[in-house]
Amino acid sequence: YHTMMFSDIASFSTFSEKLEPESLLNLLNEYLTAMTNILIENKGTLDKYIGDAIVAFYGAPIEIENHEYKACKTALSMNKKLQELRDKWKSEGDKWPKIVHKMQHRIGINAGKIVVGNMGSEMKLNYTMTGDQVNLTARLESSAKQLGIVTQVGENIYNKVKDKFIFRDLGRVIVVGRNQSLNVYELMCEIGDEDNNITNLLNKFHEGLKYYSKQDWDKAINSFKKSNELEDKFEGRKTNPSLVFIERSKEFKNNPPPKNWNGDYALGSK
Repeated sequence: YHTMMFSDIASFSTFSEKLEPESLLNLLNEYLTAMTNILIENKGTLDKYIGDAIVAFYGAPIEIENHEYKACKTALSMNKKLQELRDKWKSEGDKWPKIVHKMQHRIGINAGKIVVGNMGSEMKLNYTMTGDQVNLTARLESSAKQLGIVTQVGENIYNKVKDKFIFRDLGRVIVVGRNQSLNVYELMCEIGDEDNNITNLLNKFHEGLKYYSKQDWDKAINSFKKSNELEDKFEGRKTNPSLVFIERSKEFKNNPPPKNWNGDYALGSK
């Protein structure tokens, strides 16, 4: 039983188009070095880099306690560090195009039973992980894009550390490639670090989610419209959970789910 983490730079293919190969490599190395240092400081194990993506896990090869907590701390520190990097890149004037100044990344975190060990061929082995829960973690990272959020976690993470962090409930989803649903959450901040805007946003959003689960679509849409006014409007953000749930509510209003619906929503893409 381990915690897994996937991270990925948003719209990285656009960076490849805008930057010369050497500049792209320097930028990527600076980013990956900063994020990997945070991962190691929090007792994480680097599995591999896949281009701009970081794949990691906690609790192997050396067992550690509270790995769910350490992973969430890692994610929040990575988000803070990326803001510091953006400020640095902006201060360097024309060295970087504007797309670099507003770089965003996405993170997916999940906990579950996986296989960890040396895998590969007779010629080359990698110490890595595999299993259904690994695939699910990758889907949590990629589906964060559809919601316009930075960090998405699975229910096993939430249930373990909900007394230490502030989360936004994002309802039940069925990710691509799986039949079983799970509850997913947005990691917002540590308890005590939330401001009035986050508190008000979550109150309105979770109010909408209650109406949504009761299939009271008009009241749900009204609450989500109010929470949308409180959503963070950072650069490059094309959508947010409030807007997503407004559209889902309208979709269900026109094509209602069964009376015994449990809130499941099947995601249409990775």
